[in-house]
Amino acid sequence: MSTSLPSYTNQSSPEFLRTLGNSYFTEQQLAKSSDEIKACLIERKAYREAHPAVAIYRWATRGSQTRNGGVIQQATTQLEITLESGQQVYVAQVGDYAVYADGSTAQIVTGAGEKNSHFALVGSVLDNADDIINTPQGAGFFVLHKGERMAEDFLPSIEG
Repeated sequence: MSTSLPSYTNQSSPEFLRTLGNSYFTEQQLAKSSDEIKACLIERKAYREAHPAVAIYRWATRGSQTRNGGVIQQATTQLEITLESGQQVYVAQVGDYAVYADGSTAQIVTGAGEKNSHFALVGSVLDNADDIINTPQGAGFFVLHKGERMAEDFLPSIEG
């Protein structure tokens, strides 16, 4: 099963990772901010510089593909993303499933962990030992920063 949608992986360039530390506020917005807000933003900027983004983990959605040819068909979170094509898709989670060309299915068994609503990710493993390799959306992802660790249940390794 294939899809004609663009696909995104967790691979990212150093340039892209650097942009994740950019401020979302314009100089004009900062100038109008209170001293307390400015101090908070300066503190956050210093933290981002000391802990730059080192990796991303994209959210899997309906239409995400697996290494062995499956396509995520069930995505049951309430978080909806609009793709570049204008199509709307929901983010998948642990328990949702992929369908294969032969009609078989496999359930997603690893994800972003309880703190992150068990979102399925590029890299999530399915109960047939397959894994999600891409997603049709490029906007939603978790960021890992230098010196930080993801939660213990974030994409745990599967034994056996």
